[in-house]
Amino acid sequence: MKYKVTVEEMSGDNKLIFETENQENILRIVEKLKQHPNVDKEDAAAFGVGLKLLSTIILKNKNTPLFKDFLPHFKDFMKTLKGSMTK
Repeated sequence: MKYKVTVEEMSGDNKLIFETENQENILRIVEKLKQHPNVDKEDAAAFGVGLKLLSTIILKNKNTPLFKDFLPHFKDFMKTLKGSMTK
């Protein structure tokens, strides 16, 4: 799926807009995260979008030194998160 992401300063005219792709439905993930017992509903959108954007970059660059050491920890985190999701 292709997404358009907009981040806009509330106190000014600065805006960041970019397009990205993700194999998963980010909007559906955010809705599921709102039901997660350990995720505040207010934080679900930022957490879900941020997590999916980060995961795309990590997997894309998994062989680069910056991400290579982090990947196993990220995978463990994702397993824990997915294992604790309500069905």
